[in-house]
Amino acid sequence: MKKIRKPDNDIETILNNCTMRMRNPRKGHIELVKEKIIEKTIEYDDLATAGKLYTILEHDNVESIATKDDMVALYKQKFIPKEEPNRKYYDKILLLAPNGKCPYCQQNIADNLDHFLPKTKYVTYSVSPYNLVPSCSECNEGKSASTFSSYSEQPFHPYYDDFDDCIWLKARLIENEEVSFYFYADPPEILGIVKCERIRRSFSKEGFGLNDIYKVHAAEVYQSCFHRIKILFKRGGKQLAVDRLLEYIEDEQSISINSWKAAMYQAMIDSDWYWTAHLPGIV
Repeated sequence: MKKIRKPDNDIETILNNCTMRMRNPRKGHIELVKEKIIEKTIEYDDLATAGKLYTILEHDNVESIATKDDMVALYKQKFIPKEEPNRKYYDKILLLAPNGKCPYCQQNIADNLDHFLPKTKYVTYSVSPYNLVPSCSECNEGKSASTFSSYSEQPFHPYYDDFDDCIWLKARLIENEEVSFYFYADPPEILGIVKCERIRRSFSKEGFGLNDIYKVHAAEVYQSCFHRIKILFKRGGKQLAVDRLLEYIEDEQSISINSWKAAMYQAMIDSDWYWTAHLPGIV
């Protein structure tokens, strides 16, 4: 989970351009509440900065004028379609993803925008830039339309949260003939009760379900490094192979301190079974 730069798209410009080619009555509904949407978008930024997005109540209309259908149509018909000129705002936000990678999992390609507050339950923010986060399909679907009622339940928000204070992403090597890995969040208590809970929930199936993403990719990455580790183990024993894994860890953590690949390599190092039973039985 990686903190990224907030979008600088102007909500007033987005609303003006998106409604320009809409038809009434939707156009009229949204134009009547335009100032309220702008006001609420600014408030969203303030609340998110203060860690209080959970105080925003679910709602299905804006000022009892613009309906959920109006606001969802604004997003789906005037903001998303590639043939629409306003698609440029969508694409500009998508480009905030570092190296094109999803900031939630840092693994998959960010190919869509996630409504941090679901657009069907918080309709005011359907095109508010601060509520639109570059995401991969898996993380977007994993988070789905989940909501939260306290700060400790609030999932990681890439524009406002930084979870890279220290290493908390861990992995455990599963002792089978076909080696596999289980990934989990284990934040240290020094981060405080609330932040630890937010990290664990964001990582779990209640959040983005990151173990399910990482374990699939880990199977491929492990196979790509296993051949080299096996050769080094045969040539110089455990220490030579561990030294190479430590180099891999250093490389990965230079990119992200909570790299799942670094966690996987560390799990290999930490497994006595791997070095005393598995590798000797292969080489």
